[in-house]
Amino acid sequence: MKNALILHGTDFGKKQQQRFNNWFPWLKKKLEQLDYQVFLPELPQAWEPNLARYWLFLKNFDFNRESILIGHSSGATAVFGLLHELPPGKEVGLAVSVAGFYKDEGWGCRGLFAKEYNWEKIRSQVKKIVLIWSPDDPYISREQTDFLSQRLRVRPTIIPDKKHFNLEASPGFIKFPELLKIIKDNQ
Repeated sequence: MKNALILHGTDFGKKQQQRFNNWFPWLKKKLEQLDYQVFLPELPQAWEPNLARYWLFLKNFDFNRESILIGHSSGATAVFGLLHELPPGKEVGLAVSVAGFYKDEGWGCRGLFAKEYNWEKIRSQVKKIVLIWSPDDPYISREQTDFLSQRLRVRPTIIPDKKHFNLEASPGFIKFPELLKIIKDNQ
């Protein structure tokens, strides 16, 4: 079954308007038009991301070979964590990291890294991985992206002048057509 899971970043619960102001609802609608069942949940206690809590909340999602997992910022890191937690042999079709990271740099995201990630296992749980990053991102450094690129053995998709791919850092992120094109190109 074609389905998609879109995970928001940190502080979502405290800033409820993010669900309605960023590109998440726009992408949900576009994917539904492509016959995907889309789940755009409010992650529990997102102001303090925690992989164990997120896994308990999401483990019943129908992860399958037609699934697309899309995460923004700490939500992108949570996507890696979900792939890490999937049972061996369970594979999803596409994982997209938008401004994801592999370590906490003082953002209150240590709960995403309570376990050390097995990057080889993560790679084995997904057919295709896309990393998206902008060089002017005020939070995510090139070093973070390079680390993920090396561990996951993928070239990052670099989109200049997009900052952190959200309205707080860059006006206009009510839509994200570049991401939709990437998803369509990787179906």
